[in-house]
Amino acid sequence: MPAAPAEFDFDAHDVVIVGDSGGKDSGATVHEVCTHADKAGQLHKVRVLHCDLGTTERGHLIEWPGALDVARAHAKQYGVPFAVRHNKRWGSLWERIRAHGNWPGFFARYCTAEGKTVPGRDFVDEVGAELRLGRPVRAGYAMGMRAEESRARAAKPAVERHRMSGKGTKRIVTTWLPVHQLSTEQVWQLHRSNDIAHHDAYDQGMRRLSCRACPLAHTDDLVRSAQLNPELFAEYAQAEADMGKQFKKSISLREIIERARS
Repeated sequence: MPAAPAEFDFDAHDVVIVGDSGGKDSGATVHEVCTHADKAGQLHKVRVLHCDLGTTERGHLIEWPGALDVARAHAKQYGVPFAVRHNKRWGSLWERIRAHGNWPGFFARYCTAEGKTVPGRDFVDEVGAELRLGRPVRAGYAMGMRAEESRARAAKPAVERHRMSGKGTKRIVTTWLPVHQLSTEQVWQLHRSNDIAHHDAYDQGMRRLSCRACPLAHTDDLVRSAQLNPELFAEYAQAEADMGKQFKKSISLREIIERARS
């Protein structure tokens, strides 16, 4: 396995937060961060954060049921604190979607910005306040993005100043992508070699563990998810009709459900 990027310095950070969705890349990221932190004598700085996206109006979880438990298991395996947070303004991502009147997309990823980044930023501030440093907290923020997933992600540096920092802020945040150069097979090898928990949706044919109905997901994954989550997709299809906005530019939810049934 590749060594921790030389640019990331545990000594230069007060805390290292790992964003964990419960997916395979998150599990590998927790392993990499905790393994290298332990070797550096800095495991006490690591915390795992799961950002909860809430439920739909009918009470269906936006995320996969059990994703929270898998994320918690990752933290427990390495003996580091685990926290769950959500956007304080919106009760759920569903509420945000309905208020916006349109679905998230490649050029409107408010789902990630408001569902993950904002709660993550607030958690950094929360930890900084707990530490009572008398200065801006210096936080590492580790995520499971990998170059293999897209051209945009391939272009990202493994370590960089995060936009959470901004100007005149009370926090200094460094993004760290510990598994950036790993292939999907290498990620699964890490899981097998270290007995890392994974969600059973992967065993049922899902390749990724984003939201159960994600407009950015591959159509094949959406069709499989619709087969596994018919009631959720029915509610999403009704919202698609109500808003008059197609779920995905290339395909509607109605078509996805039809493919799932066939």
